Amino acid sequence: MSFAPTMNEFRTGRCTLRYVKAGRGDETLLLIHGLGCSSLEWSENIEPLARRMTVIAVDLVGFGSSDKPTDFDYTARSQARQLLALMDGLHIDGFHVAGNSFGGKVAIELTDLAAHRIKTLTLVDSAGAGREAPKPMRISTLPLLWRFMRKPTYEEFRQGWQAAFHDSGKLTEDRVRQKFADAQSPQAQRSHRQTVLAMMNIWGFRKADLESLERKTRAIRCRTLIVWGRQDLFLPVSHAEVFKERIAGATLEIFDECGHAPQIEQAEIFNPLLEKFFFATSG
Repeated sequence: MSFAPTMNEFRTGRCTLRYVKAGRGDETLLLIHGLGCSSLEWSENIEPLARRMTVIAVDLVGFGSSDKPTDFDYTARSQARQLLALMDGLHIDGFHVAGNSFGGKVAIELTDLAAHRIKTLTLVDSAGAGREAPKPMRISTLPLLWRFMRKPTYEEFRQGWQAAFHDSGKLTEDRVRQKFADAQSPQAQRSHRQTVLAMMNIWGFRKADLESLERKTRAIRCRTLIVWGRQDLFLPVSHAEVFKERIAGATLEIFDECGHAPQIEQAEIFNPLLEKFFFATSG
């Protein structure tokens, strides 16, 4: 299915963020994508969830159609500040937030910065619970290797993203083409690497960063849903248990026969699960 929504724009300081907005519900949901991704990662969720909510799916700074400045601090916390500026600009006070992979890390930082505004938090195969990280990303942190690494061919790119899915048939050719096109510019490659360097090294996610994130997750008091694919090859399902232990009262849902992107691979289960969670806890 082609994903070509109308993109809205918002200027936050020196950066222009672009985002999809759908629905007119009283409750607002902010969707945050992962590394090397965009609002495309929520293509199977925006319209179904917008039937009862206002849904905002943003392209983070450096990704998708948003600006890719050379001097931006590509940390999860800086991304969270940009998202708060967006929500301020849209005059949205309280809202629900859901993040996948790196987007989950951004969502945790957002909750730490503005706990009083977050109604619920949903972490979907989120980064931030352990050092394990995909090997290609760890290798890319080595300066000499990065200098001589060539861009992957289309076929290599497709195979790399197939690893995110337990059922590779759920990764459509149209999705691969859009992701591949997004990744081709030097600006996109630079922002991707700067994001990787900000949070990991050759051994995996940075220890100091993980320790800081643990303190922040233990301080979370909003209602929290953790969703994980049991067959996630990027971030193991054991990380889901870590988050559940750290976040008081968190609910954990593990999807069988599912990889790193449950919101795509099992959207038919994911969407009603989130809707039920939001409206059971709203207000």
